[in-house]
Amino acid sequence: MKTKAGVAKALKDKGIPLPEEDTYDAMMHRLNTWEASLGFLFRRIKTRNFARQQLPAEIPMGAVVFVPASAFGRILMKKGVMFPLGRSHYNKDLHILIDVPKSETYSEPVAEKPKAKAKVAPKKKSSSKKKVSKNDGDNSANS
Repeated sequence: MKTKAGVAKALKDKGIPLPEEDTYDAMMHRLNTWEASLGFLFRRIKTRNFARQQLPAEIPMGAVVFVPASAFGRILMKKGVMFPLGRSHYNKDLHILIDVPKSETYSEPVAEKPKAKAKVAPKKKSSSKKKVSKNDGDNSANS
């Protein structure tokens, strides 16, 4: 993708919501990590592994959490640190979003300026040699 508009169109075509952070990096991260618009819904529960859960502390117990369909979402499901509720589209009014952690950064490619064509210098005229004509038909010089 070459521009933010192109990335935004690709996200819209896949049905993935645009990130709140309106940067090329955030859009490319979401395009490369989210697999589909349907994500996993979880409810945070207290288990014996509660202290080892690597989740943000501000997520309250019992709140419905949306995790995008991705490798990260499948890892959370296998760990068992959250209770799966089903799959749904993301609704920012109902769900708390846990996005896929960033592992790389993306930078928007800079548009290359067209290179100015080199001015074509006129061809140098070669110094023409003056042709000396022979006077072969002129007999007046020998008289």
